[in-house]
Formats: sequence, structure tokens, C-alpha cells
Amino acid sequence: MADGYGLWQPLSLEQAVALFRDAPFRWWVSGGHALELHAARSWRDHDDLDVSFCRVDAPLVRSLLTDWDIHIAAAGLLSPWFGQTLSAAAHQNNLWARDWTNGSWRLDLTISEGNEREWIFRRDPEIRQRWSDAVLHSKPTGIPYLAPHLQLLFKAKGRRRKDDIDAAEVIPILSEAQADFLFAALPPNDPWTEHRK
Repeated sequence: MADGYGLWQPLSLEQAVALFRDAPFRWWVSGGHALELHAARSWRDHDDLDVSFCRVDAPLVRSLLTDWDIHIAAAGLLSPWFGQTLSAAAHQNNLWARDWTNGSWRLDLTISEGNEREWIFRRDPEIRQRWSDAVLHSKPTGIPYLAPHLQLLFKAKGRRRKDDIDAAEVIPILSEAQADFLFAALPPNDPWTEHRK
């Protein structure tokens, strides 16, 4: 994938897991890869690879990725990130990371909110889940990933064709509790309800 900011050559899922495996902070795979980890199968190509962490852990992320060129992606601009506080008010919710080997962007780091007990939905802090329900682990590999109902909640805003495809694949395999949580947070009569089993 190419854009006005340079070429994307995302890490493979295996490379990202190896990079973060021993990280001293909570992290998880998000985006389309998270949905595929939950379903244990793939149905489309991906332009990038998303790894998420809590905003409070940003200094630890910077310490882990000392050899990477990292930029804050906010308001349509990229600005170098050296570990300074990431402002929620300024919508500093994404970091783009590239190694120095070829200059391509390799990782999209998405910043999440949470405390010791709960994952907190960045767009509505009233929406919360215990960590044990918010971050699941793939079988048999144990890769942490954002639970599918929460990932779909992110995808529900500004839906693209790929989001509708993901919803059609994943909503039928949600647990009853996950589906209840998702549709309680979406508007009544949301089009995605047609996929509910």
C-alpha cells in the first residue's frame, strides 16, 4: 500500500508477535487481523498490521522500539514521536512505525484507553469491559487480540466496504454476550443486525 506519506510494507503477524512477545506492558493485535484470529481463518487481504496498547504505557512502547522511526499520525499530519505524552484531546491515537532498513512503514500502533481492571472505549468512556473479556488469546498460539465485538464497534464508525465484509463474517460467530454488548452500543436497527444469528 502506498499513500502520500510513503510506502507501507507491513510486518507479518508472526514478525509483530515476535517483536512484542516479551514486552513489559499489555498489548494486543487489533484491526482486521484480530477478527481473523478470533475466527481462526482469513477472508481478505490487509493493507497494514495494527498492534494496540494503553496510552499510559506509551513510554514503555518507545523504550521497546528504540531502533524504530515512529511518528504520530493525527489530523492528517505525521510528526516525529520521541516518547512524549500522547494527547487524547488532540486525537493522538495512532503511531506509524518504520525500521531503518528500507524506509517503509511497518506497523500501525493504535492507542487505547484502560486502567488496571478495564478496557475503555476511546470514543465513549461509558463503554467498558473487563480485560479478560476485552483481550482474548488465539488458540493454540496464545496471541492476544481485541475481542471481536469491540473491534467491530470501532469499525462501525465510518464504515468501509471491508468493514461490512468483516461484520458479515464475524457477527454470526459472536457469543450471545458479545452480540448483546455490540448491538447495545450501536444505534437501533443498525444494518449489521441482519448478520446476527
